[in-house]
Amino acid sequence: MTQEIVVVTELGDGGVWVEGVQKSACNSCNARSGCGQHSLSKLGRPMRLWVESDKNLSVGQEVILSIPSGGLAVSALILYGLPLLTLITGASVGQLFGDAPAAVGGLAGLAVGFILARNISRRYQDRWQPKLVPGCEQISVISAD
Repeated sequence: MTQEIVVVTELGDGGVWVEGVQKSACNSCNARSGCGQHSLSKLGRPMRLWVESDKNLSVGQEVILSIPSGGLAVSALILYGLPLLTLITGASVGQLFGDAPAAVGGLAGLAVGFILARNISRRYQDRWQPKLVPGCEQISVISAD
């Protein structure tokens, strides 16, 4: 499990929107070209996540978010890679019968891939979902001035 400090940016029913706190160490390190944090900070937009929570939190409050190890990579592979794989498979099988069946096979494969990805993501949602660390609501509140 990876833990990150995030800031609550918006409250909602059953959860909160959070954004990552940017580290200021990006200019003090020599590994800038090979660093993922430096590359992400150049994009200029912080990443927003919806996190389910029943805690009494306020906007601007820093909390600790627990992210399952490898959860993002595995979920991205399932949600993007599986439909792509089934699209290629369906189109390849359809190509044995001609161009029109290849197009139909590709679309059918894509649809099957999306259905499989949705079912797998629902099944493993609890393993991939980021969660707030218990007791994290006592960290601090950032002034909105």
